[in-house]
Amino acid sequence: MNIAGAVDAAPRPITFLGLHDIDGWKIKTYRTAALGAEPMMAARRRAADTLPPRPDRVGAFGVGFLIVHQTGDSCFALVDWWVREDQLHQRVFATPPDRPDAFEPLLAPVVGCVPALCVIDHERQAWLRHVLANPAGPDIDGYLADTYTP
Repeated sequence: MNIAGAVDAAPRPITFLGLHDIDGWKIKTYRTAALGAEPMMAARRRAADTLPPRPDRVGAFGVGFLIVHQTGDSCFALVDWWVREDQLHQRVFATPPDRPDAFEPLLAPVVGCVPALCVIDHERQAWLRHVLANPAGPDIDGYLADTYTP
């Protein structure tokens, strides 16, 4: 069995696509499959609709990450943002692959697939290193520069 969770399936590549400003939020963006521009742009639009309008008023740091994940029958967008010192908020959206602009909230009780969980775990550890356990105090720029590399 491999990272994709199926005996014959190839592992899904995880790619860091860069740091994006989404309505004042600094969002690290990842994808777990070779996706075109349309689902990535649609996922960023969904993130813009999801993130609180004023990060400074909700106890947030104004940073987070977006994971766009393609499977055979769905495309998922996981929008995650840090609130207060130790809370990660998340919303998950899905759309059929043939309708990449139709992300809707996912009501199923899912956190993420193994490739997305690799990114989430890295982001948790980066948050610990640069914000919570940093003797010099929170280093948001350090956190933003610390990206997942498989």
